[in-house]
Formats: sequence, C-alpha cells, structure tokens
Amino acid sequence: MDEAMNVVCDFTDSPSLSSSGSDLDTLTCFLPIMGKPFLHHLLGYIARLGAKHLAIFLSDNAEKFEQFIGDGERWGISVTYHLVKRGVSVKDRVAKSSSFSGDEPVLWCNARYLPCLKETHLKDPARFLTRENEDTGWFYSNATDPSSLPSTPLEALCVADAKAYLKTVENVLSRNGGTLIVLGKELREGVWVGAGTKMHPSCTIIAPVYIGSQVNLGENTVIGPRCEIGNGCIIDDGSSIIESSVLSGSYVGKNLEVRRCVVNQNTIFNVALDSAYVASDAILTSSVEQEERSHNLLRVSVASRFIAFFLALLTSPILLVLLGINRFVYRRKREKISVLAIPQIDEGKKRTITISTLRRRSEKKGGIRWHARWIFLLGLWQVVLGKARFCGVPFRTTEDFEKLSKEWQQLYLSSKPGIITEADILYEEYPEEEMLFSSEMYYHVVDSFSYNAKLIARYIKGLFR
Repeated sequence: MDEAMNVVCDFTDSPSLSSSGSDLDTLTCFLPIMGKPFLHHLLGYIARLGAKHLAIFLSDNAEKFEQFIGDGERWGISVTYHLVKRGVSVKDRVAKSSSFSGDEPVLWCNARYLPCLKETHLKDPARFLTRENEDTGWFYSNATDPSSLPSTPLEALCVADAKAYLKTVENVLSRNGGTLIVLGKELREGVWVGAGTKMHPSCTIIAPVYIGSQVNLGENTVIGPRCEIGNGCIIDDGSSIIESSVLSGSYVGKNLEVRRCVVNQNTIFNVALDSAYVASDAILTSSVEQEERSHNLLRVSVASRFIAFFLALLTSPILLVLLGINRFVYRRKREKISVLAIPQIDEGKKRTITISTLRRRSEKKGGIRWHARWIFLLGLWQVVLGKARFCGVPFRTTEDFEKLSKEWQQLYLSSKPGIITEADILYEEYPEEEMLFSSEMYYHVVDSFSYNAKLIARYIKGLFR
C-alpha cells in the first residue's frame, strides 16, 4: 500500500449483541478473539498493510471507540475522528470532502468484518467478499460506489451477530483466521493458555481452546472444544464450557453446562435460542434492604476478635518497626480513610466507617508478603474492633463505590468485609477490574467457615513459600 493511502473506517453502524429485537450493552467489535478485542485485530491488520492514517467516522458509541483507539500510536498509525449523525451516509460525506479528493485509492472498512487481506490485494481497485460470496463492505477504490468494482473472495472474520462471532472464534482457533496477534502460550496443539492460569488436575481441556491469563478452572471442569475463556474468569467445579466465549471477569457457577453461549459477567446470551438471560440470584441483584434485618448486621465472632487481638499483640513489635520505616524511610504516615460500611442497614445517606491503613490495595506489588506487611498487621485491629472479618471482600470508599457497575455495587453491599480477600491470594499485583469483580463474585458464592479456613491456610502457606 502506498504510504500516502487513506483508510476510511465507517464505524457508524456497529452492531451489539441482540436478542428478540433488543440490544445488549456489548458491541460485537469489542468481543475478544484470542485474547484481544476484534477491533484491535482489525486495526492491527490495517497497520500491517502499510496504512499510516485512518479517518474514523463515528455516530453512536463514539466515546467507546475514541477511548479504545486513542491517537492510534500503539498501532503505529495516526487517526482523525469525524462525528456524523445517525443515518447520515459516510460515503456521501467523503464524496463532498476535499480531504479525500484526488486519484489515490482509499481502503474502506467497517467493524463487522475483517477480510484477510494481503498487500497484493491492494494493487488494483476491488471489493472484497467472503468465501460464501457475502459482501464484507470492504473495498479499495478512489470512488465511493463499489458496485462496479471486480469482486475478490477472501477468508474473512465476521462479528455481525453472536452466531457469526462464535463461528469466527471457531475459525481462528482452527487456524483459519489469518495472521492475528495471539496473547498466551500454546501449551500443546490447539491449546493456548495465558500467564497465571490455574487448572485443577481433574480439569479436562479439549482442543482447540484459548484460555486467558489469571483464569481459575475448578475440579472436574470441562473446557472445549472451540471456546475462549477471557482473563480473570472463574469456572467453578463440575461445569462445562463448550463452543462458547466467556468474557473477562465472568464467573460460571457449579455444575453448569454452557453450550453455544456468550457469557458476560451476569448475562448469558444463548446463540441457539437467540435469547439473553440475566442472572437474578442473590449474588448480583438482591438489595441489602430486601434481606432480613438479622442478616444485615456484620457479625464478627468473639473467637475471631480474640484471635485477632492475640495476633495483634504478638506482632506489635513488627508493626512498630513498619510504622517507623513507613514514616522515616518512605516519608508516609498512617492513613485514615472513610470507607462505605457493609452491609448498609439504614435507608437514605450511606453509612461510612473510618479505617487505618499503611497502603492502599491499589498499590499492591509483591504478593502475600507485601499484603502481610502493609495491610494485614494493621488490619488485625479492624477485626478486634468488629469492623471486618479475617476473610471477605475489600472495603471501598464512597467514590470508588460510585465507579462500580450496578451489579458490582449490589454484590458489594450484600457481601462481608475482610482483611484477607480472594484477590490478595490469587494475584501477585493489583489486578484489572474484571479480575477483581470475578474474584469477589466467586468469594461471595463460596463464603463459608470451611472455605475461609482454606483461604487462611493458603495465605499462611504463601507467607513461607
């Protein structure tokens, strides 16, 4: 492709997952293929063809596209954005623009298809079809009307709807998707696994399968064939994922069979039935005000408070040393922060409590030992005072709470706070949002005396590992 060649990206009509005529809040071009959003692959493909500048036309969801693409630097391209009203023809807009005048051909593309082009396909004007002779909407010409152009059938990826998306996942996993950039290591033929993923010895993997990073696969789970599991997902014991895509940060409960579905946190889109199911169990949607008042009170047992008091006294010399190091070496003081109390008992203004900390969890680097120094030792006094349990979900400030999704807020308010969390043990560094959501959802489901005992045992093991 000529270095001065223009590329026009018509992203004004980008489809969402839809069911029975209603759209879900998930644009198909942001669905993952081998660990990266489809749109990321699309832009990378264009950049590798030699494009240097993209004119991107947007209508609805403009902010999402601009936030993801930015200035195009990570693909080595420059970008200009053009906002048009819904229903306005981009081709007419380009035809009237002086910026696209001249004899130089333009590559036209959209966010529904990705034909597997090579530079040889861009020597002469052409429009590009799929192997099944479907029009991809991509063409290469200095004219805005591709109808008279010769057609070139190509292998093409498609995310026009959920069915096409799962077909694309299958094609790419079967190595029919062109030269896509893949995250993760191919452990064996057709099985890609990202960093930090944990698989129970009884887990069965049936190729082809792509599994992202920091995924937890439980006992007797079956993964595959032809499925993709996103980063930070948890597949609980006895569940099967077959010919499906589980998006980052999702939790699949025990003994479930997910077949021909797209799972996005609490929403399951069944492709065969063309319907979406939004989970309505207590994990996600029950309001704390709807529960029994007896369940609304945070109960920290006398035994837990006594053990915490004993440990706090025993480790007080270490804590004093850390306070000195924090003050005179790191030039930091003990921080008192106001956090949202959970559960919330009274209606109206949200109730807050004050806790002390040496570090924010978002600063985490160094795994369990880091947590023990900067969170656990001082946090013992929160247990002594009855503000938190040994195990639970992390406290959040009111500002942090407001930034959470509605489902996450409801999950938080119906949980119990603790100084040791699932994420503290799973991740060496502070994880991404979807991984946090998944770990908190998982903990909410399995919270019990026996599981908390196992969690503490894993914590102690991590200290001396």
